Amino acid sequence: MNTRAGKRRSWQRYSEGWQVGLGVVFVCALGALLVVPRQVEPDQPPPAVIDRAEQRQQLELEQQRAAQARAGLPLDVRSVGEAFRRFGRLSAEGEATGLIKSQLRRLAQVAIERQGGEKLLELRALQTTLFLGAISGSGDQPAAELRELGGSFYAAGRQRGWFPPEALEADARELGTVFHVYWGEALGLGQQYPYAPTLNEWRVYYRFLLSRPLARGAERRGDVERKLGYVAALARQDRDYPAHLARGVLLYQGGAFADSAAELAAHLREHSDGPWALRAQNYLAACGAALSD
Repeated sequence: MNTRAGKRRSWQRYSEGWQVGLGVVFVCALGALLVVPRQVEPDQPPPAVIDRAEQRQQLELEQQRAAQARAGLPLDVRSVGEAFRRFGRLSAEGEATGLIKSQLRRLAQVAIERQGGEKLLELRALQTTLFLGAISGSGDQPAAELRELGGSFYAAGRQRGWFPPEALEADARELGTVFHVYWGEALGLGQQYPYAPTLNEWRVYYRFLLSRPLARGAERRGDVERKLGYVAALARQDRDYPAHLARGVLLYQGGAFADSAAELAAHLREHSDGPWALRAQNYLAACGAALSD
């Protein structure tokens, strides 16, 4: 009896911890599956990495500026705001805007010379708040506000699905940054400190534009070309953005499979073991399958 019990204990000693061993084998097998490339069709360009803490700080600052603007702005600055609205109204109606744009930019420079830069930033914050309120329908006259503040920019954005109700996932942080870029370009201040976007704001801006769904049908090719331009512009601002990978995704979606494969291969040559490496390999496998059909 004792002999048989001793033998059982002897065999049990060899099988102790088998559950742990099985778990290790399972994890290893799963890991092997995860690192083996598989055919995956590209869907979206990689998103730019946003510093959310910086974004929150900027939003708080914009709210403070909007409150200051509501308390009152100098006449020179209010003249800029009125000219901006006239420019938007004319562009929304498809009328010539060259003369009013020149006047708007001249008034902006006068306001900066007389009042400094901060007062124009307060105007921008207030007009951003009004624009976002008009988009949500919470303003007093949302249609008029959108026409005057958004102009042809808003009309074109609606056609491309940039704004609600199509862009349901877009939030005020993104839309506010998009409006800032438009505002700065209209006033001729898009490249001038402190009105030019920061690197983080450029990331927000292009991340928003690149996340919009591609058009279908005959407009798809033009939409792909437009987004390739966004990628090029973002890469000039953000050296860390995986531009080859983004171009590979867009070219695949445009049906240019060989060009897509070349861009994906370029990404892998530069980032053979980076966070997007396996994704690029999966996309490359999809390119190979598409080219062999």
